Order: sequence, then structure tokens, then C-alpha cells
Amino acid sequence: MTADPAAVMRSYVIDISTYGLAEQAGMMCEAMKELIGAGQPWPDGMEFTYYDEEPYVVEFIWDRGDMRAKLCFHGDKDDSVWSVVCGRRRNRGTIFPDIYASCRLFLEAVHDCGWQSSNTH
Repeated sequence: MTADPAAVMRSYVIDISTYGLAEQAGMMCEAMKELIGAGQPWPDGMEFTYYDEEPYVVEFIWDRGDMRAKLCFHGDKDDSVWSVVCGRRRNRGTIFPDIYASCRLFLEAVHDCGWQSSNTH
């Protein structure tokens, strides 16, 4: 079973030393926690990777089969993006200015791709 992605993110957000990046990632973490708690699914079996290239970029990446879900936070929050790649299908969007709408789209893309990936394994 996969750990709650918001809980996994939170453990890394605490250690981000650049305030702007920590603030962005923390806001996304809270949005994710609320939306997953409201019934947005998160597929089992997703492996987590964290990249910290401070002070410029922080990435949270989850892989499962041919799916890669990624949250990428930049020093300039206008450059922060989410993406979900599943085979040839690619979904991508900005995280700001509406973090909840962006998070909802991210989770929907993960769900859609997660179900495809689970049916192919």
C-alpha cells in the first residue's frame, strides 16, 4: 500500500531551507491532503522520489509502471508546474494562481492514468 502522498510530502517540506519553495510545496501538500480526504483517489504501488536543487527547484515525483506524476516548484512560483505522463498521454499545468483547481486536475490525471496502469500490469 502506498503512503498518503500529502504525508510523504510534508516530511520533506519541513526540511526545505528556502522559504518560498517550502511555502509553495506546503500549500500544495495541504490542498492534496484536503482533496484526497474528500475522496480523490491515489493509486497503490507508487514509488516516491524527491529532488532538492535548492535554492532554485524542488521536485516531488511518483512513479508507477509507465506513469510518472511530478510536482515541480521553482523560486518564481509562476514557473511551478505539475505533470502526469502515462505512456504517450501527457497532462501538464501550472500550480498557481489557483492551487486547489491545479491540485484537483493533477489528482484527476493521476487517477485516470493510475487506473490504466493497474489494468496493464
